[in-house]
Amino acid sequence: MSTKNPALDAVSMDRIVTAMATHDITLNRIEGHDVATANLNGLPCTFALLDSVAIVRADVLTEADFATADAGLFLASNQINSVSFGARAAIASHEGKLVVRTERDIPCAAGMTDEQLQVALKAAVDGVIAAQDAMVAAAEQMQQLNEEQSASTEQTD
Repeated sequence: MSTKNPALDAVSMDRIVTAMATHDITLNRIEGHDVATANLNGLPCTFALLDSVAIVRADVLTEADFATADAGLFLASNQINSVSFGARAAIASHEGKLVVRTERDIPCAAGMTDEQLQVALKAAVDGVIAAQDAMVAAAEQMQQLNEEQSASTEQTD
């Protein structure tokens, strides 16, 4: 019995753009870089290609000052990372403001078929968006708990 393995073509930004087009998503290439962007469900998403991985990332800038931020977003990020959403969450700082970042890596150093790339990109996008949604829900929950604790503390004073 002979097994024919499909060719695993190198993943390129052109192939990523083509694969996302099969999901009716148009990526905007950044000239001179292996990077493209798209607005997905209101989230600014970045698609980047490195030597060994493709990265799907959503960064959402908040109004919270990094220096005075409460722990809510950090705790929410930890909560998201303790369960499987198909992406990881982190809190970063940009120009003194907190940034909610969710991202997923797609290992691709060995190459991928078109179908593998399409499926992996869809799963990555779904995971990144779900993790952002979960971050919002977790942050709201943390804020509510903080407000309840503050109200309880005020009543006992």
